[in-house]
Amino acid sequence: MSLLLASLGVASGILLARAVGRALRRDKPAAAEQNGETPSGAADATAPADLAGFPCQLGDVILATAGDEAWLAGALVFRERLPMAVLFIAPDAGGDRAIYARPSPHASLVWMSPVPRDALVIAREPPSALELDHERWSRARRLPFRVERLGTGAPDLGDEVIVAEYDAATGERLLVVVGPSGARAWKGRALEEGNYEVLPGKHTTG
Repeated sequence: MSLLLASLGVASGILLARAVGRALRRDKPAAAEQNGETPSGAADATAPADLAGFPCQLGDVILATAGDEAWLAGALVFRERLPMAVLFIAPDAGGDRAIYARPSPHASLVWMSPVPRDALVIAREPPSALELDHERWSRARRLPFRVERLGTGAPDLGDEVIVAEYDAATGERLLVVVGPSGARAWKGRALEEGNYEVLPGKHTTG
């Protein structure tokens, strides 16, 4: 009986520690806003309600099973009539991160980091194949979109862009966005559903 009670006590302690940790992470976006890291109302007031079909929203915190986390402070929303994809920007002291998401039924996310600007030379039209870091990347999709900037930290590439998605033999993903103001690229790995957790932030729908 004493061994059973001790085991229950240990399990309760673990659950309590996890609950406290998640509560602290949920407070992170609010604390950052109070400290001036996000312009007042920038992320919340402009968050459109029509991102409801996406696996995450502006202001959320993404926890990867590998232990990484990303606070979604800004976004590039790629749309036709409705949003078709979103590149969320997550500022980080060690280098900004990005999360690429598509609406339901796509539940996976792509955890990405910026590609140095001098590592790729992209013309107005993304090529069918690229070489980066001694790897060949083949273009899987190329779509023209109107783009909307939300929150803070998202680059300004113009109002209309071309989004090109590339795959490598290693399974990594490359995203190239080309607009009138230039081109930017991000690369990373896919996170399937179950390999990440979304901690909801403060959302405003209008």
